[in-house]
Amino acid sequence: MCHRPPRRRGFTLIELLVVVAIIALLISLLLPGLEKAREQARTAKCMANVKQCMLAFTLYAQDHFVIPGTYWDGPQNLDWCGRNNARFMASPGQFRSPFQTSVLFKYFAEVDKVFECPTARRQTNAFFDYTMIIRMAGARPDLQWKMTYPENTTNPVQLINSVRIFDGLPILVEEDDFFFNRSSTGGFDDGSWAGRDQFTNRHNGRAMIGYLDGTVGMIKPAKGPNPQAEETGDLQAQHLKLRAKGQEWPVWFSETGKFGWVNNPR
Repeated sequence: MCHRPPRRRGFTLIELLVVVAIIALLISLLLPGLEKAREQARTAKCMANVKQCMLAFTLYAQDHFVIPGTYWDGPQNLDWCGRNNARFMASPGQFRSPFQTSVLFKYFAEVDKVFECPTARRQTNAFFDYTMIIRMAGARPDLQWKMTYPENTTNPVQLINSVRIFDGLPILVEEDDFFFNRSSTGGFDDGSWAGRDQFTNRHNGRAMIGYLDGTVGMIKPAKGPNPQAEETGDLQAQHLKLRAKGQEWPVWFSETGKFGWVNNPR
Protein backbone atom coordinates (compact mmCIF):
# COMPACT_ATOMS: atom_id res chain seq x y z
CA MET A 1 0.00 0.00 0.00
CA CYS A 2 1.09 3.56 -0.70
CA HIS A 3 1.24 5.81 2.38
CA ARG A 4 0.84 9.55 1.85
CA PRO A 5 2.43 11.93 4.37
CA PRO A 6 -0.09 13.77 6.51
CA ARG A 7 -1.13 17.14 5.14
CA ARG A 8 0.05 20.10 7.13
CA ARG A 9 -2.77 22.27 8.33
CA GLY A 10 -2.27 26.04 7.74
CA PHE A 11 -3.59 28.96 9.77
CA THR A 12 -7.14 29.91 9.22
CA LEU A 13 -8.14 33.48 8.51
CA ILE A 14 -9.72 33.78 11.95
CA GLU A 15 -6.52 32.61 13.63
CA LEU A 16 -4.46 35.17 11.68
CA LEU A 17 -6.87 37.91 12.63
CA VAL A 18 -6.61 36.94 16.31
CA VAL A 19 -2.79 37.07 16.14
CA VAL A 20 -2.89 40.47 14.44
CA ALA A 21 -5.32 41.74 17.09
CA ILE A 22 -3.05 40.53 19.89
CA ILE A 23 -0.01 42.21 18.32
CA ALA A 24 -1.96 45.46 17.88
CA LEU A 25 -3.06 45.29 21.52
CA LEU A 26 0.52 44.76 22.72
CA ILE A 27 1.75 47.69 20.62
CA SER A 28 -0.98 49.95 22.01
CA LEU A 29 0.08 48.99 25.53
CA LEU A 30 3.80 49.46 24.90
CA LEU A 31 3.82 52.69 22.89
CA PRO A 32 2.68 55.06 25.68
CA GLY A 33 5.34 53.66 27.98
CA LEU A 34 7.95 54.00 25.25
CA GLU A 35 6.98 57.61 24.55
CA LYS A 36 7.03 58.37 28.27
CA ALA A 37 10.55 56.95 28.51
CA ARG A 38 11.62 59.04 25.52
CA GLU A 39 10.22 62.21 27.07
CA GLN A 40 11.97 61.44 30.35
CA ALA A 41 15.22 61.17 28.40
CA ARG A 42 14.54 64.48 26.63
CA THR A 43 13.75 66.14 29.96
CA ALA A 44 16.99 64.82 31.44
CA LYS A 45 18.93 66.18 28.45
CA CYS A 46 17.21 69.56 28.81
CA MET A 47 18.15 69.70 32.49
CA ALA A 48 21.74 68.79 31.62
CA ASN A 49 21.80 71.68 29.12
CA VAL A 50 20.69 74.18 31.76
CA LYS A 51 23.20 72.76 34.27
CA GLN A 52 25.99 73.25 31.74
CA CYS A 53 24.87 76.84 31.17
CA MET A 54 24.75 77.57 34.90
CA LEU A 55 28.21 76.05 35.36
CA ALA A 56 29.51 78.51 32.77
CA PHE A 57 27.82 81.39 34.64
CA THR A 58 29.40 80.19 37.88
CA LEU A 59 32.88 79.90 36.39
CA TYR A 60 32.59 83.34 34.82
CA ALA A 61 31.46 84.81 38.15
CA GLN A 62 34.48 83.26 39.88
CA ASP A 63 36.73 85.15 37.45
CA HIS A 64 34.79 88.44 37.28
CA PHE A 65 32.75 88.50 40.54
CA VAL A 66 29.46 89.04 38.64
CA ILE A 67 27.55 87.15 35.97
CA PRO A 68 27.35 88.62 32.43
CA GLY A 69 24.42 90.59 31.06
CA THR A 70 21.65 90.35 28.56
CA TYR A 71 19.72 92.61 26.22
CA TRP A 72 19.61 96.40 27.00
CA ASP A 73 22.64 96.34 29.29
CA GLY A 74 24.47 99.11 27.50
CA PRO A 75 27.65 98.94 25.38
CA GLN A 76 29.57 96.48 27.57
CA ASN A 77 29.25 93.67 25.00
CA LEU A 78 28.44 91.33 27.87
CA ASP A 79 25.30 89.79 26.37
CA TRP A 80 25.46 86.25 27.74
CA CYS A 81 24.21 84.67 24.49
CA GLY A 82 26.19 86.97 22.17
CA ARG A 83 23.12 87.89 20.13
CA ASN A 84 23.47 91.64 20.79
CA ASN A 85 27.24 91.91 21.09
CA ALA A 86 28.91 94.31 18.67
CA ARG A 87 31.15 91.63 17.20
CA PHE A 88 28.18 89.49 16.18
CA MET A 89 25.98 92.39 15.05
CA ALA A 90 28.76 93.73 12.81
CA SER A 91 29.08 90.48 10.86
CA PRO A 92 26.51 87.81 11.83
CA GLY A 93 27.23 85.75 8.72
CA GLN A 94 30.70 84.87 10.00
CA PHE A 95 29.35 82.93 12.96
CA ARG A 96 27.50 79.64 13.13
CA SER A 97 25.90 80.83 16.35
CA PRO A 98 25.89 84.24 18.08
CA PHE A 99 27.14 82.44 21.18
CA GLN A 100 30.56 82.29 19.57
CA THR A 101 30.89 85.99 20.49
CA SER A 102 29.72 85.48 24.08
CA VAL A 103 32.01 86.01 27.07
CA LEU A 104 30.80 82.58 28.25
CA PHE A 105 31.94 80.77 25.11
CA LYS A 106 35.33 79.74 26.51
CA TYR A 107 33.67 78.06 29.50
CA PHE A 108 31.94 75.48 27.29
CA ALA A 109 33.59 72.33 26.00
CA GLU A 110 30.78 71.87 23.45
CA VAL A 111 28.04 74.31 22.49
CA ASP A 112 26.21 72.53 19.67
CA LYS A 113 22.54 72.18 20.68
CA VAL A 114 23.28 73.09 24.31
CA PHE A 115 20.74 75.94 24.11
CA GLU A 116 18.09 73.76 22.49
CA CYS A 117 15.58 71.75 24.49
CA PRO A 118 15.26 68.40 22.64
CA THR A 119 11.50 68.43 23.17
CA ALA A 120 11.21 71.76 21.32
CA ARG A 121 12.40 70.14 18.05
CA ARG A 122 13.40 73.36 16.38
CA GLN A 123 16.29 74.39 14.14
CA THR A 124 19.57 74.26 16.04
CA ASN A 125 21.01 77.67 16.96
CA ALA A 126 18.03 79.54 15.47
CA PHE A 127 16.71 80.52 18.90
CA PHE A 128 17.64 80.19 22.55
CA ASP A 129 15.20 78.00 24.48
CA TYR A 130 16.92 79.12 27.69
CA THR A 131 16.78 82.88 28.21
CA MET A 132 18.04 85.20 30.93
CA ILE A 133 15.76 87.30 33.16
CA ILE A 134 16.60 90.73 31.85
CA ARG A 135 17.12 92.58 35.16
CA MET A 136 19.46 89.94 36.58
CA ALA A 137 22.29 91.23 34.41
CA GLY A 138 25.52 91.70 36.34
CA ALA A 139 24.30 89.96 39.50
CA ARG A 140 26.85 89.06 42.16
CA PRO A 141 26.83 85.31 42.91
CA ASP A 142 26.47 85.92 46.67
CA LEU A 143 23.16 87.82 46.50
CA GLN A 144 20.67 86.83 49.19
CA TRP A 145 17.57 88.38 47.58
CA LYS A 146 14.41 86.35 46.90
CA MET A 147 12.11 86.27 43.91
CA THR A 148 8.40 85.50 43.86
CA TYR A 149 5.80 84.39 41.35
CA PRO A 150 2.02 83.82 41.55
CA GLU A 151 0.66 80.31 41.07
CA ASN A 152 -2.63 81.81 39.88
CA THR A 153 -2.89 84.91 37.70
CA THR A 154 -6.57 85.03 36.75
CA ASN A 155 -7.52 87.99 38.98
CA PRO A 156 -5.83 90.49 41.37
CA VAL A 157 -6.98 88.69 44.54
CA GLN A 158 -5.58 85.34 43.39
CA LEU A 159 -2.37 87.08 42.30
CA ILE A 160 -1.80 88.17 45.91
CA ASN A 161 -2.98 85.00 47.65
CA SER A 162 -1.05 82.53 45.50
CA VAL A 163 2.41 84.09 45.69
CA ARG A 164 5.27 81.60 45.99
CA ILE A 165 9.03 82.02 46.46
CA PHE A 166 11.44 80.41 44.01
CA ASP A 167 13.87 77.83 45.41
CA GLY A 168 16.70 80.16 44.53
CA LEU A 169 17.33 83.40 42.66
CA PRO A 170 16.39 82.50 39.06
CA ILE A 171 18.68 83.50 36.20
CA LEU A 172 17.82 81.30 33.21
CA VAL A 173 14.25 80.54 32.20
CA GLU A 174 13.08 77.96 29.68
CA GLU A 175 11.04 80.22 27.45
CA ASP A 176 7.74 79.39 25.77
CA ASP A 177 7.94 78.70 22.03
CA PHE A 178 5.20 81.13 21.09
CA PHE A 179 5.49 83.84 23.78
CA PHE A 180 7.82 85.13 22.55
CA ASN A 181 10.67 83.09 21.16
CA ARG A 182 9.57 82.37 17.60
CA SER A 183 9.84 85.12 15.00
CA SER A 184 6.62 83.93 13.31
CA THR A 185 4.69 85.17 16.36
CA GLY A 186 6.53 88.46 16.61
CA GLY A 187 9.08 86.98 18.98
CA PHE A 188 12.72 87.84 19.49
CA ASP A 189 15.69 85.50 19.52
CA ASP A 190 17.59 87.85 21.84
CA GLY A 191 18.25 85.44 24.72
CA SER A 192 16.42 87.65 27.23
CA TRP A 193 13.25 87.02 29.23
CA ALA A 194 11.19 90.17 29.67
CA GLY A 195 7.85 91.89 29.10
CA ARG A 196 5.10 89.41 28.23
CA ASP A 197 7.48 86.45 27.77
CA GLN A 198 6.25 83.21 29.32
CA PHE A 199 7.62 79.97 30.72
CA THR A 200 7.22 76.92 28.56
CA ASN A 201 5.26 73.95 29.90
CA ARG A 202 6.61 71.33 27.50
CA HIS A 203 7.90 68.99 30.21
CA ASN A 204 4.64 67.57 31.49
CA GLY A 205 3.43 71.08 32.29
CA ARG A 206 6.76 72.25 33.70
CA ALA A 207 9.75 74.38 32.70
CA MET A 208 13.44 74.37 33.61
CA ILE A 209 15.00 77.14 35.69
CA GLY A 210 18.68 77.83 36.33
CA TYR A 211 19.45 79.52 39.66
CA LEU A 212 22.22 81.95 40.57
CA ASP A 213 23.85 79.39 42.87
CA GLY A 214 24.32 77.05 39.90
CA THR A 215 21.49 74.65 40.73
CA VAL A 216 18.68 73.72 38.36
CA GLY A 217 15.02 73.17 39.16
CA MET A 218 11.59 73.10 37.56
CA ILE A 219 8.43 75.16 37.86
CA LYS A 220 4.86 74.44 36.83
CA PRO A 221 3.72 77.81 35.51
CA ALA A 222 0.12 78.97 35.37
CA LYS A 223 -1.23 78.56 31.83
CA GLY A 224 -4.54 79.21 30.17
CA PRO A 225 -6.25 76.45 28.15
CA ASN A 226 -5.08 77.76 24.75
CA PRO A 227 -1.30 77.33 24.31
CA GLN A 228 -1.22 79.66 21.29
CA ALA A 229 -3.15 82.59 22.80
CA GLU A 230 -2.29 85.08 25.52
CA GLU A 231 -4.73 84.63 28.38
CA THR A 232 -5.20 86.11 31.83
CA GLY A 233 -4.21 82.75 33.33
CA ASP A 234 -0.72 82.83 31.81
CA LEU A 235 2.29 83.43 34.05
CA GLN A 236 4.41 86.13 32.40
CA ALA A 237 7.71 87.84 33.14
CA GLN A 238 5.86 90.90 34.40
CA HIS A 239 4.39 88.83 37.27
CA LEU A 240 7.78 88.09 38.88
CA LYS A 241 8.98 90.29 41.73
CA LEU A 242 12.41 90.69 43.34
CA ARG A 243 12.32 90.94 47.14
CA ALA A 244 15.25 93.10 48.22
CA LYS A 245 15.92 95.80 50.81
CA GLY A 246 12.43 95.39 52.30
CA GLN A 247 10.70 96.13 48.99
CA GLU A 248 9.48 94.36 45.86
CA TRP A 249 10.89 95.27 42.47
CA PRO A 250 9.82 94.31 38.91
CA VAL A 251 12.32 92.34 36.85
CA TRP A 252 10.55 92.27 33.48
CA PHE A 253 12.21 95.36 31.96
CA SER A 254 15.58 97.05 31.91
CA GLU A 255 17.29 100.15 30.53
CA THR A 256 20.65 100.94 28.99
CA GLY A 257 23.24 101.25 31.72
CA LYS A 258 21.35 99.10 34.27
CA PHE A 259 24.03 96.41 34.34
CA GLY A 260 24.42 95.38 38.00
CA TRP A 261 21.17 97.06 39.10
CA VAL A 262 20.07 93.91 40.89
CA ASN A 263 22.96 94.19 43.37
CA ASN A 264 21.59 97.47 44.72
CA PRO A 265 18.05 98.00 43.39
CA ARG A 266 16.65 101.52 43.68
